[in-house]
Amino acid sequence: MKLDGDIAGELPHEALKLFSNLATTTIRRVDILGTKRKNLSLLKKILPMKKFFVDPNIGRAESLPASTFVDSEFLELELGTIFAQTWLLAPQESNSHDDPATLTGSPEKTGSRVPFNLLGKPFFLQRGQHGGLNCFPNVCTHAWHPLVESSSVGGAIICPQHGRQFDNEGRFVAQAGFEKMDGFPRESDHLRNVHVEEWGQWAFVSTGEPLAPLREFIETVQQSVPGLKLASLRRHRFDGEIREVEGNWKQHAWNYMDNFHIKFVHKGPGGLADAIDLASYRTELYKFSALQWAYARDEENGFDPRLLADRFQDPKNPTRRVFALWWFIFPNITLNFYPWGLSVNVYMPIPGKPDKTLFLWFQYALDEERFQRRNSTWLSDQVDAEDLEAIGLVSSGAKSGFAPRGRFAPNEETGPHWFHRLVYETVFEQRTP
Repeated sequence: MKLDGDIAGELPHEALKLFSNLATTTIRRVDILGTKRKNLSLLKKILPMKKFFVDPNIGRAESLPASTFVDSEFLELELGTIFAQTWLLAPQESNSHDDPATLTGSPEKTGSRVPFNLLGKPFFLQRGQHGGLNCFPNVCTHAWHPLVESSSVGGAIICPQHGRQFDNEGRFVAQAGFEKMDGFPRESDHLRNVHVEEWGQWAFVSTGEPLAPLREFIETVQQSVPGLKLASLRRHRFDGEIREVEGNWKQHAWNYMDNFHIKFVHKGPGGLADAIDLASYRTELYKFSALQWAYARDEENGFDPRLLADRFQDPKNPTRRVFALWWFIFPNITLNFYPWGLSVNVYMPIPGKPDKTLFLWFQYALDEERFQRRNSTWLSDQVDAEDLEAIGLVSSGAKSGFAPRGRFAPNEETGPHWFHRLVYETVFEQRTP
Protein backbone atom coordinates (compact mmCIF):
# COMPACT_ATOMS: atom_id res chain seq x y z
CA MET A 1 0.00 0.00 0.00
CA LYS A 2 1.30 3.45 -0.89
CA LEU A 3 1.69 5.74 2.09
CA ASP A 4 1.32 9.52 1.82
CA GLY A 5 3.15 12.13 3.84
CA ASP A 6 6.76 12.80 4.69
CA ILE A 7 6.55 11.00 8.02
CA ALA A 8 5.21 7.68 6.78
CA GLY A 9 8.66 6.12 6.63
CA GLU A 10 10.57 4.00 9.09
CA LEU A 11 10.09 4.78 12.77
CA PRO A 12 13.10 5.16 15.07
CA HIS A 13 14.11 2.13 17.10
CA GLU A 14 13.46 4.04 20.33
CA ALA A 15 9.77 4.29 19.47
CA LEU A 16 9.36 0.56 19.95
CA LYS A 17 10.34 0.95 23.60
CA LEU A 18 7.09 2.82 24.18
CA PHE A 19 5.28 -0.45 23.73
CA SER A 20 7.36 -2.64 26.00
CA ASN A 21 4.34 -2.98 28.29
CA LEU A 22 2.22 -4.68 25.63
CA ALA A 23 1.02 -7.96 27.11
CA THR A 24 0.75 -10.72 24.52
CA THR A 25 -0.40 -14.31 24.99
CA THR A 26 1.09 -16.81 22.57
CA ILE A 27 -0.27 -20.25 23.52
CA ARG A 28 -3.26 -22.29 22.35
CA ARG A 29 -4.49 -19.72 19.86
CA VAL A 30 -8.16 -19.99 19.06
CA ASP A 31 -9.64 -20.13 15.57
CA ILE A 32 -12.93 -18.41 16.38
CA LEU A 33 -14.13 -18.85 12.79
CA GLY A 34 -14.00 -22.65 12.98
CA THR A 35 -16.11 -24.20 10.24
CA LYS A 36 -16.96 -20.76 8.80
CA ARG A 37 -13.83 -20.98 6.65
CA LYS A 38 -15.80 -22.83 3.96
CA ASN A 39 -18.57 -20.24 4.22
CA LEU A 40 -16.04 -17.45 3.61
CA SER A 41 -14.69 -19.20 0.52
CA LEU A 42 -18.24 -19.60 -0.77
CA LEU A 43 -19.01 -15.94 -0.09
CA LYS A 44 -15.92 -14.88 -2.00
CA LYS A 45 -17.16 -16.87 -4.99
CA ILE A 46 -20.62 -15.32 -4.73
CA LEU A 47 -19.06 -11.86 -4.31
CA PRO A 48 -16.17 -11.86 -6.83
CA MET A 49 -13.39 -9.44 -6.02
CA LYS A 50 -13.32 -7.76 -9.45
CA LYS A 51 -16.75 -6.26 -8.77
CA PHE A 52 -15.37 -4.55 -5.65
CA PHE A 53 -11.89 -3.58 -6.85
CA VAL A 54 -10.55 -0.28 -5.49
CA ASP A 55 -7.60 0.85 -7.57
CA PRO A 56 -4.52 1.84 -5.54
CA ASN A 57 -4.18 4.84 -7.86
CA ILE A 58 -6.55 7.47 -6.52
CA GLY A 59 -6.77 9.07 -9.96
CA ARG A 60 -8.42 5.91 -11.32
CA ALA A 61 -10.11 4.52 -8.21
CA GLU A 62 -13.83 4.13 -7.62
CA SER A 63 -15.42 3.82 -4.21
CA LEU A 64 -16.69 0.52 -2.90
CA PRO A 65 -20.13 -0.27 -4.38
CA ALA A 66 -23.21 0.84 -2.47
CA SER A 67 -24.11 -2.82 -2.00
CA THR A 68 -21.19 -3.26 0.41
CA PHE A 69 -22.95 -0.86 2.80
CA VAL A 70 -26.35 -2.58 2.78
CA ASP A 71 -25.78 -6.25 1.92
CA SER A 72 -25.89 -8.86 4.71
CA GLU A 73 -23.64 -11.27 2.83
CA PHE A 74 -20.93 -8.67 2.44
CA LEU A 75 -21.16 -7.85 6.15
CA GLU A 76 -20.77 -11.56 6.92
CA LEU A 77 -17.67 -11.60 4.73
CA GLU A 78 -16.25 -8.59 6.58
CA LEU A 79 -16.89 -10.20 9.95
CA GLY A 80 -14.93 -13.25 8.84
CA THR A 81 -12.04 -11.31 7.31
CA ILE A 82 -11.56 -7.73 8.52
CA PHE A 83 -12.93 -8.26 12.02
CA ALA A 84 -11.17 -11.59 12.49
CA GLN A 85 -7.73 -10.19 11.57
CA THR A 86 -7.59 -6.80 13.26
CA TRP A 87 -7.52 -5.48 16.83
CA LEU A 88 -10.85 -4.65 18.44
CA LEU A 89 -11.36 -2.65 21.61
CA ALA A 90 -12.50 -5.03 24.35
CA PRO A 91 -15.33 -4.06 26.71
CA GLN A 92 -13.96 -4.47 30.21
CA GLU A 93 -17.00 -4.11 32.41
CA SER A 94 -19.26 -7.12 32.56
CA ASN A 95 -21.67 -7.44 29.65
CA SER A 96 -22.06 -11.18 29.71
CA HIS A 97 -25.57 -11.01 28.24
CA ASP A 98 -26.91 -8.84 25.42
CA ASP A 99 -26.33 -5.40 26.92
CA PRO A 100 -23.21 -3.64 25.57
CA ALA A 101 -20.49 -2.83 28.08
CA THR A 102 -18.94 0.46 28.95
CA LEU A 103 -15.21 0.61 29.43
CA THR A 104 -12.95 0.65 32.45
CA GLY A 105 -9.37 -0.41 33.03
CA SER A 106 -8.16 -3.96 32.38
CA PRO A 107 -8.61 -6.40 35.29
CA GLU A 108 -5.81 -5.42 37.64
CA LYS A 109 -5.59 -8.09 40.33
CA THR A 110 -4.23 -11.58 39.75
CA GLY A 111 -7.17 -13.88 39.20
CA SER A 112 -9.63 -11.11 38.32
CA ARG A 113 -11.90 -11.85 35.40
CA VAL A 114 -14.54 -9.97 33.38
CA PRO A 115 -16.99 -11.50 30.86
CA PHE A 116 -17.95 -9.60 27.71
CA ASN A 117 -19.51 -10.08 24.30
CA LEU A 118 -17.84 -8.94 21.09
CA LEU A 119 -19.73 -9.12 17.79
CA GLY A 120 -22.09 -11.63 19.32
CA LYS A 121 -19.38 -13.96 20.63
CA PRO A 122 -18.76 -14.64 24.36
CA PHE A 123 -15.33 -14.02 25.92
CA PHE A 124 -13.77 -13.16 29.25
CA LEU A 125 -10.59 -11.36 30.28
CA GLN A 126 -8.50 -13.02 32.97
CA ARG A 127 -5.48 -11.64 34.81
CA GLY A 128 -3.03 -14.57 34.98
CA GLN A 129 -0.91 -15.66 37.91
CA HIS A 130 2.20 -14.01 36.44
CA GLY A 131 0.47 -10.69 35.78
CA GLY A 132 -0.24 -11.18 32.09
CA LEU A 133 -3.68 -10.60 30.65
CA ASN A 134 -5.43 -13.52 28.96
CA CYS A 135 -8.59 -13.65 26.91
CA PHE A 136 -10.61 -16.87 26.60
CA PRO A 137 -13.88 -17.90 24.95
CA ASN A 138 -16.52 -17.90 27.67
CA VAL A 139 -17.56 -21.47 26.82
CA CYS A 140 -16.81 -24.53 28.92
CA THR A 141 -14.91 -27.23 27.04
CA HIS A 142 -17.16 -29.94 28.57
CA ALA A 143 -20.76 -29.11 27.67
CA TRP A 144 -20.43 -25.49 26.47
CA HIS A 145 -22.02 -23.63 29.41
CA PRO A 146 -20.75 -20.07 30.09
CA LEU A 147 -17.88 -20.22 32.58
CA VAL A 148 -17.89 -16.66 33.92
CA GLU A 149 -21.29 -15.10 34.54
CA SER A 150 -20.15 -11.92 36.31
CA SER A 151 -16.96 -10.12 37.27
CA SER A 152 -15.01 -11.85 40.04
CA VAL A 153 -11.55 -12.12 41.61
CA GLY A 154 -9.49 -15.10 42.70
CA GLY A 155 -9.77 -18.85 42.78
CA ALA A 156 -10.11 -21.37 40.01
CA ILE A 157 -12.46 -20.90 37.09
CA ILE A 158 -15.32 -23.32 37.85
CA CYS A 159 -18.10 -24.09 35.42
CA PRO A 160 -21.49 -23.51 37.11
CA GLN A 161 -23.08 -26.43 35.23
CA HIS A 162 -20.90 -29.48 35.97
CA GLY A 163 -18.00 -28.12 38.02
CA ARG A 164 -15.14 -28.41 35.49
CA GLN A 165 -12.20 -26.37 36.81
CA PHE A 166 -9.51 -24.35 35.03
CA ASP A 167 -6.56 -22.36 36.39
CA ASN A 168 -5.89 -18.67 35.71
CA GLU A 169 -3.97 -19.58 32.56
CA GLY A 170 -6.95 -21.52 31.16
CA ARG A 171 -5.54 -25.01 31.72
CA PHE A 172 -7.87 -27.84 32.73
CA VAL A 173 -7.40 -28.71 36.42
CA ALA A 174 -10.08 -31.20 37.46
CA GLN A 175 -13.65 -32.45 37.10
CA ALA A 176 -15.40 -35.14 39.08
CA GLY A 177 -15.96 -38.27 37.02
CA PHE A 178 -13.01 -37.69 34.67
CA GLU A 179 -10.21 -38.96 36.95
CA LYS A 180 -9.18 -42.16 35.13
CA MET A 181 -10.04 -41.51 31.52
CA ASP A 182 -7.56 -42.51 28.82
CA GLY A 183 -6.11 -39.72 26.70
CA PHE A 184 -7.44 -37.03 28.99
CA PRO A 185 -7.14 -34.09 29.20
CA ARG A 186 -6.80 -33.41 25.50
CA GLU A 187 -5.55 -30.10 24.13
CA SER A 188 -9.17 -29.19 23.38
CA ASP A 189 -10.08 -29.64 27.06
CA HIS A 190 -8.01 -26.58 27.95
CA LEU A 191 -9.36 -23.12 27.24
CA ARG A 192 -7.99 -21.69 24.03
CA ASN A 193 -6.26 -18.29 24.11
CA VAL A 194 -7.54 -15.40 22.05
CA HIS A 195 -4.92 -12.80 21.03
CA VAL A 196 -4.96 -9.96 23.57
CA GLU A 197 -2.71 -6.97 24.13
CA GLU A 198 -2.84 -3.99 26.46
CA TRP A 199 -2.08 -0.37 25.70
CA GLY A 200 -2.69 2.49 28.09
CA GLN A 201 -5.97 1.89 29.92
CA TRP A 202 -7.35 -0.44 27.27
CA ALA A 203 -7.28 -4.04 26.14
CA PHE A 204 -7.49 -5.08 22.49
CA VAL A 205 -8.38 -8.52 21.18
CA SER A 206 -8.05 -10.17 17.79
CA THR A 207 -10.41 -13.11 17.37
CA GLY A 208 -8.27 -14.68 14.64
CA GLU A 209 -4.67 -14.36 13.51
CA PRO A 210 -4.01 -10.59 13.35
CA LEU A 211 -2.59 -8.93 10.27
CA ALA A 212 0.17 -7.48 12.44
CA PRO A 213 1.04 -6.95 16.13
CA LEU A 214 -0.92 -4.21 17.87
CA ARG A 215 2.10 -1.91 17.96
CA GLU A 216 2.00 -1.66 14.16
CA PHE A 217 -1.53 -0.28 14.47
CA ILE A 218 -0.86 2.24 17.24
CA GLU A 219 2.87 2.98 17.53
CA THR A 220 2.60 6.30 15.65
CA VAL A 221 -0.22 7.40 17.96
CA GLN A 222 1.96 7.36 21.08
CA GLN A 223 4.76 9.11 19.18
CA SER A 224 2.44 12.01 18.41
CA VAL A 225 1.62 12.73 22.08
CA PRO A 226 4.87 12.04 23.99
CA GLY A 227 3.95 14.46 26.79
CA LEU A 228 0.58 12.86 27.49
CA LYS A 229 0.36 9.94 29.94
CA LEU A 230 -2.57 7.83 28.81
CA ALA A 231 -2.87 6.18 32.22
CA SER A 232 -3.52 9.58 33.82
CA LEU A 233 -6.62 10.34 31.74
CA ARG A 234 -9.78 10.31 33.86
CA ARG A 235 -12.87 8.58 32.51
CA HIS A 236 -16.19 10.48 32.60
CA ARG A 237 -19.40 8.55 32.01
CA PHE A 238 -22.46 9.95 30.24
CA ASP A 239 -25.84 8.79 29.00
CA GLY A 240 -25.84 7.78 25.36
CA GLU A 241 -22.29 6.44 25.32
CA ILE A 242 -23.53 3.43 23.34
CA ARG A 243 -26.15 3.92 20.65
CA GLU A 244 -27.48 2.05 17.65
CA VAL A 245 -27.33 4.56 14.82
CA GLU A 246 -28.12 4.69 11.11
CA GLY A 247 -25.49 3.75 8.58
CA ASN A 248 -23.11 0.88 7.92
CA TRP A 249 -19.93 0.90 10.04
CA LYS A 250 -17.90 1.78 6.92
CA GLN A 251 -19.99 4.90 6.32
CA HIS A 252 -19.01 6.17 9.75
CA ALA A 253 -15.34 5.42 9.10
CA TRP A 254 -15.55 6.98 5.62
CA ASN A 255 -17.12 10.11 7.04
CA TYR A 256 -14.41 10.29 9.72
CA MET A 257 -11.64 10.07 7.13
CA ASP A 258 -13.25 12.73 4.93
CA ASN A 259 -12.09 16.30 5.55
CA PHE A 260 -13.78 17.43 2.31
CA HIS A 261 -17.16 17.62 4.07
CA ILE A 262 -16.06 19.93 6.91
CA LYS A 263 -16.71 23.21 5.09
CA PHE A 264 -20.17 21.94 4.12
CA VAL A 265 -21.52 19.79 6.97
CA HIS A 266 -19.66 21.64 9.74
CA LYS A 267 -19.80 25.08 8.13
CA GLY A 268 -19.87 28.41 9.90
CA PRO A 269 -20.88 30.52 11.51
CA GLY A 270 -20.26 28.60 14.70
CA GLY A 271 -19.14 25.34 13.10
CA LEU A 272 -15.93 23.33 13.13
CA ALA A 273 -14.91 25.08 9.90
CA ASP A 274 -14.73 28.32 11.93
CA ALA A 275 -12.85 26.79 14.86
CA ILE A 276 -9.92 25.44 12.86
CA ASP A 277 -7.60 26.88 10.26
CA LEU A 278 -8.85 24.81 7.32
CA ALA A 279 -5.87 25.78 5.18
CA SER A 280 -3.60 24.03 7.68
CA TYR A 281 -5.54 20.73 7.61
CA ARG A 282 -3.29 17.71 7.09
CA THR A 283 -3.96 14.00 6.49
CA GLU A 284 -1.18 11.50 7.16
CA LEU A 285 -1.63 7.89 6.04
CA TYR A 286 0.13 4.87 7.51
CA LYS A 287 -0.29 1.15 7.00
CA PHE A 288 -3.06 0.53 9.54
CA SER A 289 -3.70 4.02 10.94
CA ALA A 290 -4.23 7.57 9.77
CA LEU A 291 -3.92 10.99 11.37
CA GLN A 292 -5.80 14.19 10.58
CA TRP A 293 -4.93 17.43 12.32
CA ALA A 294 -5.20 21.20 11.99
CA TYR A 295 -4.19 24.36 13.80
CA ALA A 296 -6.75 26.19 15.95
CA ARG A 297 -8.02 29.50 14.59
CA ASP A 298 -7.72 30.85 18.15
CA GLU A 299 -4.42 29.76 19.70
CA GLU A 300 -6.03 29.86 23.16
CA ASN A 301 -7.99 26.76 22.11
CA GLY A 302 -4.94 24.77 21.07
CA PHE A 303 -2.65 22.22 22.69
CA ASP A 304 0.16 23.00 25.07
CA PRO A 305 3.02 22.25 22.64
CA ARG A 306 4.86 20.33 25.36
CA LEU A 307 2.28 17.55 25.05
CA LEU A 308 2.83 16.98 21.33
CA ALA A 309 5.73 15.91 19.15
CA ASP A 310 7.97 18.75 18.03
CA ARG A 311 6.96 18.25 14.41
CA PHE A 312 3.58 19.88 15.10
CA GLN A 313 5.19 23.23 15.82
CA ASP A 314 5.13 25.78 13.02
CA PRO A 315 8.70 27.16 12.70
CA LYS A 316 7.40 30.20 10.83
CA ASN A 317 4.77 31.00 13.45
CA PRO A 318 5.66 29.42 16.84
CA THR A 319 2.51 30.78 18.53
CA ARG A 320 0.22 28.55 16.46
CA ARG A 321 -1.40 25.72 18.40
CA VAL A 322 -2.87 22.41 17.24
CA PHE A 323 -6.66 22.22 17.65
CA ALA A 324 -6.87 18.40 17.72
CA LEU A 325 -5.21 15.17 16.62
CA TRP A 326 -7.79 12.85 15.04
CA TRP A 327 -6.39 9.31 14.83
CA PHE A 328 -8.15 6.47 12.99
CA ILE A 329 -7.10 2.89 13.81
CA PHE A 330 -8.24 0.39 11.18
CA PRO A 331 -10.88 -0.89 11.00
CA ASN A 332 -13.20 0.96 13.41
CA ILE A 333 -11.50 2.84 16.28
CA THR A 334 -10.87 6.58 16.53
CA LEU A 335 -8.69 8.25 19.16
CA ASN A 336 -9.45 11.96 19.21
CA PHE A 337 -6.94 13.98 21.24
CA TYR A 338 -7.96 17.48 22.31
CA PRO A 339 -6.46 19.96 24.75
CA TRP A 340 -9.24 18.85 27.14
CA GLY A 341 -8.49 15.11 26.87
CA LEU A 342 -9.43 12.13 24.70
CA SER A 343 -12.59 11.00 22.94
CA VAL A 344 -12.66 7.34 21.89
CA ASN A 345 -15.16 6.27 19.21
CA VAL A 346 -15.82 2.73 18.01
CA TYR A 347 -17.95 1.94 14.94
CA MET A 348 -19.06 -1.61 15.70
CA PRO A 349 -20.92 -3.57 13.01
CA ILE A 350 -24.11 -5.31 14.11
CA PRO A 351 -24.40 -8.87 12.76
CA GLY A 352 -27.54 -9.15 10.65
CA LYS A 353 -27.98 -5.36 10.41
CA PRO A 354 -25.67 -4.09 7.67
CA ASP A 355 -27.31 -0.64 7.58
CA LYS A 356 -26.87 -0.02 11.33
CA THR A 357 -23.87 0.61 13.58
CA LEU A 358 -23.33 0.29 17.30
CA PHE A 359 -21.68 3.61 18.04
CA LEU A 360 -19.52 3.70 21.18
CA TRP A 361 -18.32 7.04 22.52
CA PHE A 362 -16.09 7.26 25.60
CA GLN A 363 -14.55 10.44 27.00
CA TYR A 364 -11.49 11.02 29.18
CA ALA A 365 -10.40 14.26 30.82
CA LEU A 366 -6.87 15.66 30.82
CA ASP A 367 -7.76 19.20 31.90
CA GLU A 368 -11.02 19.30 33.90
CA GLU A 369 -11.74 22.98 33.24
CA ARG A 370 -11.30 22.56 29.51
CA PHE A 371 -13.20 19.27 29.60
CA GLN A 372 -16.27 21.19 30.82
CA ARG A 373 -15.93 23.42 27.73
CA ARG A 374 -15.52 20.58 25.21
CA ASN A 375 -18.95 21.35 23.70
CA SER A 376 -18.84 25.15 23.69
CA THR A 377 -15.23 25.48 22.47
CA TRP A 378 -14.40 22.21 20.70
CA LEU A 379 -17.99 21.56 19.55
CA SER A 380 -17.99 17.90 20.53
CA ASP A 381 -21.76 17.26 20.66
CA GLN A 382 -22.48 19.58 17.73
CA VAL A 383 -20.06 17.82 15.38
CA ASP A 384 -21.37 14.43 16.50
CA ALA A 385 -24.97 15.40 15.76
CA GLU A 386 -24.09 16.90 12.37
CA ASP A 387 -22.14 13.81 11.34
CA LEU A 388 -24.89 11.39 12.41
CA GLU A 389 -27.51 13.35 10.47
CA ALA A 390 -25.36 13.36 7.32
CA ILE A 391 -24.53 9.65 7.61
CA GLY A 392 -28.22 8.78 8.03
CA LEU A 393 -29.01 10.59 4.78
CA VAL A 394 -26.11 8.90 2.98
CA SER A 395 -27.34 5.53 4.24
CA SER A 396 -30.73 6.21 2.66
CA GLY A 397 -28.96 7.04 -0.59
CA ALA A 398 -26.99 3.79 -0.47
CA LYS A 399 -30.25 1.83 -0.12
CA SER A 400 -32.06 3.74 -2.88
CA GLY A 401 -30.80 1.71 -5.84
CA PHE A 402 -29.56 4.91 -7.49
CA ALA A 403 -26.07 5.10 -5.94
CA PRO A 404 -23.25 4.63 -8.50
CA ARG A 405 -19.66 4.01 -7.50
CA GLY A 406 -18.11 7.39 -6.77
CA ARG A 407 -14.69 8.79 -7.64
CA PHE A 408 -12.24 10.42 -5.25
CA ALA A 409 -10.99 14.01 -5.47
CA PRO A 410 -7.21 13.36 -5.60
CA ASN A 411 -6.18 16.23 -3.33
CA GLU A 412 -9.09 16.30 -0.88
CA GLU A 413 -10.03 12.62 -0.49
CA THR A 414 -6.80 10.72 0.11
CA GLY A 415 -8.19 9.54 3.47
CA PRO A 416 -11.42 8.01 2.11
CA HIS A 417 -9.51 6.38 -0.75
CA TRP A 418 -7.01 4.88 1.73
CA PHE A 419 -9.89 3.46 3.79
CA HIS A 420 -11.80 1.98 0.83
CA ARG A 421 -8.63 0.43 -0.54
CA LEU A 422 -7.70 -1.09 2.83
CA VAL A 423 -11.18 -2.61 3.21
CA TYR A 424 -10.88 -4.14 -0.25
CA GLU A 425 -7.37 -5.46 0.41
CA THR A 426 -8.29 -7.00 3.76
CA VAL A 427 -11.45 -8.69 2.47
CA PHE A 428 -10.16 -9.98 -0.85
CA GLU A 429 -6.37 -9.94 -0.95
CA GLN A 430 -5.46 -11.23 2.51
CA ARG A 431 -5.32 -14.95 3.18
CA THR A 432 -8.67 -16.21 4.50
CA PRO A 433 -8.21 -16.90 8.26
